[in-house]
Amino acid sequence: MSAKVKTHDQRKKAHRPKGPWLNRVFIGMLTFCFGLLTFIFEGFVLRDIETIRQPDWETYRSQRSDQSLSELQVRSSELGRQLADLDRQIKRQEAEQRVLQDGSRNLQETMRQLVELQRLSIQKEVAMSEGDQANLSTALNQFLETQTRYQSFNKQLQDQHETKRLAEDEKRSVDDQVQQATAPIRREYDQEIRQFRMRLALYQLLVLIPLLLASGTLLLKRPQSGYYPVFLAFGLATLFKCYLVVDRYFPARYVNYVLILLLLAVVGKLLMYSIGLVLSPGKKWLIKQYREAYERFLCPVCEYPIRTGPRRFLYWTRRTVHKTIPPQASSGQPLQDEPYSCPSCGTTLFEDCRQCGHSRHSLLPHCSHCGEGSEDEVVKHDLKGTET
Repeated sequence: MSAKVKTHDQRKKAHRPKGPWLNRVFIGMLTFCFGLLTFIFEGFVLRDIETIRQPDWETYRSQRSDQSLSELQVRSSELGRQLADLDRQIKRQEAEQRVLQDGSRNLQETMRQLVELQRLSIQKEVAMSEGDQANLSTALNQFLETQTRYQSFNKQLQDQHETKRLAEDEKRSVDDQVQQATAPIRREYDQEIRQFRMRLALYQLLVLIPLLLASGTLLLKRPQSGYYPVFLAFGLATLFKCYLVVDRYFPARYVNYVLILLLLAVVGKLLMYSIGLVLSPGKKWLIKQYREAYERFLCPVCEYPIRTGPRRFLYWTRRTVHKTIPPQASSGQPLQDEPYSCPSCGTTLFEDCRQCGHSRHSLLPHCSHCGEGSEDEVVKHDLKGTET
């Protein structure tokens, strides 16, 4: 009795129950949410680190500027204010000039009408009235005065434009001198900013790398744990956050090199693992391979059809096995297994169980009638076949 209980515990330990499909879907959704929340939480932590203030350019420049550079900057500011004042004056005088031009145009039209009236009076030999003559004289005087003011505005505008041009030339020269003087300071400031960004990246990676190492250790040390999806979600979220930090703060060419090397390492590891499964498959991989072959009535070693009972004279392949209906199965008669070996490779596929005497699958771990057996028998059988 104790042996049966022990055997049952071993089977339960070897084959972990997966649970209902709805529960598995729910676990998958919660695992995704856990990874997403981990990614968001790590983003909050990294944003708190980014609140460290970086060096301000104006403060940095003022601390490293000498007296001559300060004077040049003051002069550049004065010239900038002078140019802004000249622009306002020019715009105001141009507006007044447009008003004078409109008034001159109106006076010119009035004078034209009065001259036309005078011409008609002369043709009709009728003298103009004193009021019309006074209006003509007044309009002429106003027109001449307007023209004088218009020319004065033109002269002022020319002087202001010339003053503006000289101020712009001087400001351009001063700005060039300031730029040449601040170029070394700008290079030092850029270097300081790069070092500051490297410090930020280091602080963030100091938070992420221990979490990544912890998740990687759990994934490698406990691959059979029931909490493996939790470790995987946490590790993937942290790994992606590390990639974003590296991509943001480090030069793109170095990031590309590191990414390609990591991908090469991962692909190489997967390739070596796949080749290793073919050369020396593990116990679970062998059981899975044998189980799928038995389900399709094919030899697990050479894939020759297992022709027993009503399937003795049938033909099928891995793709067409589900379309092949044996006569005995179609008439409702039960199928009976018997000891059988593959005629192609000689592998024993069915044998008598040592516990109950019924026919059982030789390459599967347990008897389908009494459940006797273990997964170690599959490995022993595989080693025996390899030696043969």
